Amino acid sequence: MPADALVAVLAGPLVASGVVKLAAPTEKLSWPIRSGPLAAPHGPRLVAVAELVGAVLLVVVPGRLAAVGGLVAYLALTGVAQALRGQKCACFGLARLASVGRAHVLMNAAGALLAVIALLMGPGAQLALRVGAAAAATAVITGVVFAVDHRARAIEAAKEKQIVESTDAVYSVQLYTSESCPSCRALKKLVAGMEPARRDAVAETVLGPGDAAPGAMAKMGVPCAQGLDAVGKPVGEPVSGIGSVKALINTIVVTAHA
Repeated sequence: MPADALVAVLAGPLVASGVVKLAAPTEKLSWPIRSGPLAAPHGPRLVAVAELVGAVLLVVVPGRLAAVGGLVAYLALTGVAQALRGQKCACFGLARLASVGRAHVLMNAAGALLAVIALLMGPGAQLALRVGAAAAATAVITGVVFAVDHRARAIEAAKEKQIVESTDAVYSVQLYTSESCPSCRALKKLVAGMEPARRDAVAETVLGPGDAAPGAMAKMGVPCAQGLDAVGKPVGEPVSGIGSVKALINTIVVTAHA
């Protein structure tokens, strides 16, 4: 029955999301939940297990109960996406996806709508059909996430190359980080290992919950940074991401008096 296929399709994103969260080292995840039982380090694992259990139930539970479960799950995900708008996305582990925004809310809402349609149609208990549909949906979602991640990494690599090849002299860098950002912690370790003059030319501002970096960086994730000239005026475009920020710091002109 088509309703069985619709219910099973809802399991695909849950499987892909749950598996990659379990596979990713917790300390490297940009986990947006900062307090409560779902905060890191245990939160990502708990959410991943819940997603996988939910996916299994969507496949094996017969009748309309499966559609009801899918509706509840995707309504909850829609609410979470709305609450976390602007936060860095860890939906699919370490994949470099856009920050949580309107697209996340709409996609989860679309999942809830599919569940409503399946509920109205009345799913049966065609296990083989559900398994096949769930597997196909998982493969499609995984492929899309991989493609988006690959594109994001390629864009970041191009930005790093552009930074390295820039002829603008950078004498200092204004860096913005947050306490809950794993990439920020990794970047700080890299900066700590740099030569003192270069390290001292980096001014860090730690953003608190709800804070945003100024100007164009307000829409960027952390870490983000702006290169400055000898008198402290911005040079070039601001950058974000550990690779691009590190590349910018490496271009700092180190003088004998730095």
